Amino acid sequence: MTATAVPTWSELLDRLAELRVEGPEIVSCYIRLEPHDRIRRRYLLALKTAVRRLEQTLDGLGLDREERLRIQRDLERILELAGDTAGLPHTPGLAVFACSALGLFEVIPLPRVHHTRVSADRVAHTREVVSAAEEFGRLLVAVADRVRARFFEVSAFGCEELPGEVSEATRGGKFHSDRADSPGTGERTFHHRIRKELHRHCAAVVSRLQDLAGSRPLRGLVLAGPGTMPRELARFLPGRLQDQLLGIARLNPTEVTPARVRTEALRLRVEHERAKERALVAELESGIATGWAVNGARETLRALSRGQVRTLLVRADVSGWGFRCEASGRLVLSRAECRNEGRPIPVADLVSEAIEEALRQHVAVVVLDDPEARAPVDGVAAVLRFRGRG
Repeated sequence: MTATAVPTWSELLDRLAELRVEGPEIVSCYIRLEPHDRIRRRYLLALKTAVRRLEQTLDGLGLDREERLRIQRDLERILELAGDTAGLPHTPGLAVFACSALGLFEVIPLPRVHHTRVSADRVAHTREVVSAAEEFGRLLVAVADRVRARFFEVSAFGCEELPGEVSEATRGGKFHSDRADSPGTGERTFHHRIRKELHRHCAAVVSRLQDLAGSRPLRGLVLAGPGTMPRELARFLPGRLQDQLLGIARLNPTEVTPARVRTEALRLRVEHERAKERALVAELESGIATGWAVNGARETLRALSRGQVRTLLVRADVSGWGFRCEASGRLVLSRAECRNEGRPIPVADLVSEAIEEALRQHVAVVVLDDPEARAPVDGVAAVLRFRGRG
């Protein structure tokens, strides 16, 4: 029997991008699975709400009975998958693509999902998967003790172990004290030798990290190990790697697994992103007074339609209805805003559509979970790349 090759995520995305159907039967689902979303299965409530909104939208499309039944079966399969808490991957997000007409049901774990949402279209909506891969980039993790070091490369979809590093070290045991005129090694000399060996080992580990970082673009670095070893390594980092350090973790190189490494790397990356979010909100507040930022849904959607937005900020707890102008494709809050821009088409989840539009324009999207950080944001806001007329 010949083993079937498992497609890489890029091959999977290429296959999804080529899919086309006559009606809106390809269901694209994104589920946020952050730690606070898993509490009392809040993610499942958000998913059911998104499914109900999609069903209300489908009611107005005039689908025939067979098409509606196929979409309904796909939605039920997605809800069944999400309801199996034990079977969900330990990742902050999940993308699911389903289409009964094509025999399609693909599940892709993601390092983050902006907003839980479900859509049905003639094509698969893969922009957030591509965006997650591009934004996540590549993380390097070094797990070291005073003798050995293991290196891991963490990507948006997995974790791969790289060749390690082993250094010579003095064998543990009691030092030999001085005995009158007899030769021997004193305690001070013994411990100085251990310190020198540690420094040589740290220098070798950092040299290896520089080689690995120089091969391809790097988005972050994590140092891990028992005791104070990660801090010892951090002292040897050159300026370029020091700037990319996301944090340190306590891991044992003799026991750690790629799955555990990836979990710790994602946790430290999220903490690092939270700090960046607070800085971004401070930039938003100062930019509103000078015209380099806007706050509120109406102003933000207007800026997004003009291509002004550099970073879109969305509160994690915001949702609501809206409209898309048929002729211009612009997202608006009320029907009246579509005057001279075509028929207003109802949009069940305006936030999800705004995120999708931002990703299409290659705009950075930041979903604010921290209550303190999101307090100044009126639903959605944006930092602008250029100022425009009111």
